[in-house]
Amino acid sequence: MHRDDQRREKRGQFRPSRRPPVDEKVRQAINEAETALAGNLSSYAIRGLNPFQRKMVHRHFERTQEYKVKTYRDSEDYILRVYPMGQIRRFAEQKAQEVLMNGENVILPPMGAFERFIVHDYLKDRDGISTESYGEGNERHIEIAPLFGRTLKKAKRRLSR
Repeated sequence: MHRDDQRREKRGQFRPSRRPPVDEKVRQAINEAETALAGNLSSYAIRGLNPFQRKMVHRHFERTQEYKVKTYRDSEDYILRVYPMGQIRRFAEQKAQEVLMNGENVILPPMGAFERFIVHDYLKDRDGISTESYGEGNERHIEIAPLFGRTLKKAKRRLSR
């Protein structure tokens, strides 16, 4: 116990922390998800948690802008999907710069609907490029294309500075 907490306890003013201890199942789910998401662009599914455990996992991953957690219902069970937003955005930025420097289309690997949404949303305001989804089902992917003309020249000037 911290020294200030001991003093407050003697004066009768001490209140123990209201934060509940982290459940071992939650800690294990978080560790497995972080390991699986390291260097990966696809989401990770977590199953078999009760509502309180799901809330703890949500809180852990959404403290930063690096991850997004969504809950889906699968008949009787709930599934948490953890999306590596930061990695997907960095990947999209890298490919957008590649398109601007080379002036050629780049085709991204097949992605799920939410991952494609992240890429489209992130790149929608970028000068000099456009994004379009192609394909069907599991083969649906994004193609980043350069926009020729003045906007491409402006974008190249910004990158070379």
